[in-house]
Order: sequence, then C-alpha cells, then structure tokens
Amino acid sequence: MGWTLFITIALYTVGLLHSIFGFCQKRQIFVQIALGMVACGFAFHTLSLVLLSVQRQHFPITNLPESLCFFAWCISLTFIIANVRYRSNALGAFVLPLVSLLTIFSQVIWAENREFPAWMNSGWLHFHVSVAFLAYAAFFLTFISGVIYLIQENELKEKNFRFLYFRLPSLKVCDELFRRFLLVGFVSMSLTIISGAIWAQHAWGHFWSWDPKETASLVTWGIYLILVNYRFAAKGRGRRAAYISIIGFASTLVTFAVNWGLHKYL
Repeated sequence: MGWTLFITIALYTVGLLHSIFGFCQKRQIFVQIALGMVACGFAFHTLSLVLLSVQRQHFPITNLPESLCFFAWCISLTFIIANVRYRSNALGAFVLPLVSLLTIFSQVIWAENREFPAWMNSGWLHFHVSVAFLAYAAFFLTFISGVIYLIQENELKEKNFRFLYFRLPSLKVCDELFRRFLLVGFVSMSLTIISGAIWAQHAWGHFWSWDPKETASLVTWGIYLILVNYRFAAKGRGRRAAYISIIGFASTLVTFAVNWGLHKYL
C-alpha cells in the first residue's frame, strides 16, 4: 500500500466515524469535521491514482483492486458534489461506509502490476471507463436517495416520528437529489455505451458483440430509461420511482461484476 492510499483510508475512516456520530447526535460540528476529512481524503485519493497511473504507465482500471479503488474515488466525488449543493447532514452516514469499504478492500486484495496491451491504451478506453464508473457512482446516490425517501415517506404515512425522521433530509431534498443524480447517471451510462461501441469498432472491428458486460450495460441502461421517463412524467415520483431505482442499482452491481468474455481484463 502506498503512503497516499494509507492516508486516504485513514482520512475516510475518520470522516466516516465523525459523520455517523454527527448523524446520531445531530451535532453539526462533527458533520463539518467529517466533510473536511473526506475532502482531504479525496485529495490524497486523487494523488494516489495519479501516482499509480504514472508508475504503471496506464489508467488504473486493469484489475479488480484498481477498479474498486477508482469506484470509491467516483463515489467520493459525487458525495462531495451532493454535499456542496444540498448540505445534507445525513448523506455521509449512508454513503461513506461504502467509500471506506471499497478503498480498504481494494488494498486487502491489491495485485501487482501486469502487462497492459498497447491496443488498450486508448483515449476512448479511458473516457469509456471513466464515465462508466461515474454512472455507477451517480446511480448509487440515486439508490441512497430513493431508500431515504422510502424511509421518510413511511414515517410520515404512519405518523409515528422516530429516530430517523428527525435526522434524514426532507422528502423534497430526497426527490431533488434523486432527480439530479438520476440524470447524471443516465447521461453517463449513455456515453458509456456510445464510447464503448466506438472503441470496440477501433479495437475489435465491430461496434457490438453481445458480450456479457455489453448486454448487462444495455439492460441497466434500459431500466434507467424507464425510470427517467417515469420520474419526469406528471405523477412519476415517489415510492414507485424509488423502488425502480433499487432494481436499477441491483442491475448496476451485476453490470460491474460481469467481467468475462471480451471484458475479462477488468
């Protein structure tokens, strides 16, 4: 483990602990400390990815540890953007556990550098993978927003306001988070499929081959296309949209996990 990733993990972990404590105790000072720790952790995380790219002479997404580390970076980025925009004290308690877990696990299973085929060192590939992971991260934020929405709606419906109700963002904020990150994720996933097809034509001589990961990506894109249309319909918001987002994120996880066939190098 490089020193930059060691510091990254330490900062993310401290940020996570402060975020959970601030959430449970409703103490703004701990939430602010958590955001500061995560921002510093993100800076070291970025530096570690840059140094790894220079050291290995390629974009760091060629194996599972590198991919998990980059995925954690993308989630951290979307989390910071969401907090800058919405100032949600509760979001860190739901998002940061995955960021910390992915970063730590990527180091536990860390693999040494391996030969990187020259034909894969393409700008199209770098763009394709970057927007794919950005889509995954945005869909995760959409999923979290949907889950929080369901919790809050259930509290209001039962009129039995408990611990979570007074700590979670309002339904309006949840819905706004849901809408914005749904759009970011859908646009990014669309760009992923388009750029992947262009790169496949360049690398393999055909735009589409029904490779397992290509097929899983198309299914995921289709689910979110349905969700986008439903969410922006006149009455297409609330519980049903949240449930569709849960299905969509389950499909996203399958898409991430399918790494065989033409995509076996990831």
